[in-house]
This record gives sequence, C-alpha cells and structure tokens, in this order.
Amino acid sequence: MPPAYNIVYKIVNNFVLPYVSTRTAPAGAVGADISRTGMTVAMSKRRARGATKTLVEPREQVAAGAGAREHSKADPTEADLTKSDATKSDLIATSLEEDIVLGRRHPRERLVEQELCDHFDTHRGDVRLALFELEKKGIIQRIPNRGAVVRDLTPKEVIEIYAVREEVEVMAARIIPFPVAPSDLAKLEELQRQHGDAIDSDDMLTVFYANLRFHQTLFALCGNACLIETIKQLEQKVYGIRFYANSSPDALDRARRDHIAMIKALRASRRDELIELTRGHLKPSPQAYIRAYERRFGSPERG
Repeated sequence: MPPAYNIVYKIVNNFVLPYVSTRTAPAGAVGADISRTGMTVAMSKRRARGATKTLVEPREQVAAGAGAREHSKADPTEADLTKSDATKSDLIATSLEEDIVLGRRHPRERLVEQELCDHFDTHRGDVRLALFELEKKGIIQRIPNRGAVVRDLTPKEVIEIYAVREEVEVMAARIIPFPVAPSDLAKLEELQRQHGDAIDSDDMLTVFYANLRFHQTLFALCGNACLIETIKQLEQKVYGIRFYANSSPDALDRARRDHIAMIKALRASRRDELIELTRGHLKPSPQAYIRAYERRFGSPERG
C-alpha cells in the first residue's frame, strides 16, 4: 500500500470513524449535501426563557432573537419518520442549518418541536425527520429531559476535529494529480468570484455556500472517494462555529486571498505551496470560536 494511502487508512479507521460514531453523531451517519433550495425563512421573535447559557452575550441574544424554548419530550419513531413529507422536512433541515451557520441559532439553543411546527406551518412528523437528519450530521444533539439543542462543541473537541481536518485535507492536497485541467481551474475561479462578490455585498449565506462549493470542488480533484467523504463529514460537524469567523471582515478577506492563492498554486503545480495554504486556511474558524467560548464560559482544561 503506498505511504499516502496508508496514512489515510489509519486516520479514517483509527481516529475519524470512531470519533464520528461515538462523540459527534450516531453510528453510520453519512452527511448529505445541503441544498441552496431552502433559503432562510425569516425568524420569528422568540421569548428568552430558561437559564442555559449560549455563546452569545445577553444583549446579543436579544438582537439575534435567540432564547430557550419550552421542551417537548416526544422522540421520533420509525412510523413518524416514514409518514413524514420528505420534501418539507428537507426544507426545514436546510433552513435550520442556515440559521445555525448565520448565527441566528446558537450552540446550546433549544429546538422545540411545537414552536418549529408553528414557525414552518407543518406537523411534528416533518419537524422530527428534519431534526433526525441534523442529528445524524452532528449539527444538533438530543439531551435527555431537555430535547433537541444546537450542538455545543468544547474547545477541546474543536481542536481535535480541526487537527484531523488538517491532516485529511492536506492528504487530499498531496494526491491531487498535476497538472490540473483548465476546466477544473475555471470552475474554481468562478466559485471564487461568487465568493468574493458575496463578501463585497455582505451576503453571508452566499459566502457560506460559495466557500463550501469551492472546497468541495478543490478536494474532489484528489479522486479518493473515501477521503472526500471524510472531509465532508468533518466539515459538517463544525457548521455551528462558522459564524464566529465569518463575522470578521479580516477573516473573510483572508479566506478570499487564500482561495486565489490556492488556484495559482494549482495552476503552477506548486504542491508545497498548496499544502501550506491548506493548513493555514483552517486556522481562523476554530480560533474565533474558542475566543468566544472562553469569553462566555471561561478557559476550560483542554487536556
């Protein structure tokens, strides 16, 4: 087995899959692409109840319309999930994902079934299926006697996830065949143009989707399906922390510059440069999230 694939095999089988199955999502969960179809539904005002903290200060919570909600104890059953309207549930799941990415819903925020039914004008089957799909991705979690909440990652968990992300994304960069086809470079350039335009127009939802598609297109060039799927799954685990970096103009501008530099490195077949850019590109998001977490909850022992 070539050294590169041996490293990937060890990472995926000895670290990534056990970590995903035991700490961030149900076993066997496979992430699904989120669709641009379900554009964000305007958030209704929510009453702030309960004493659970989120990463947003109280004044910011009021501005964001965030707050705790009443709890519904009912869990989805197979019958509920089978009868549910899949199209409607997909739209609900996508809307909730977008709210989390844009910082409209925050870590530890409760997702109450009845409030979601009222908000989306639907029944519990649709809502339960949407929450089930988000739980499989590791974006939300269910807590006994509390219900569904936006997943809360500790600094230690963020550091561990990003350590593995760095290794698998660098591995993908190492095995991309050179030279890269002009058509592939053109796709990346178009996606980066969309990303840059969205930054300039302060369209954070398009920033998110354009950035997502840019990196999916980039890493797809490696041709290793297992590696591509692992990268996607790990990326989904940290959707909830993207807001903290995207709220910084400096971080957004750095991301734009990194994308442009990555395309140049690909065009010139400069692998070492591409690898360094890949490593550095992952730094702002976890750093911004950890700073926000420690401001709110203090500095925990990272172990």
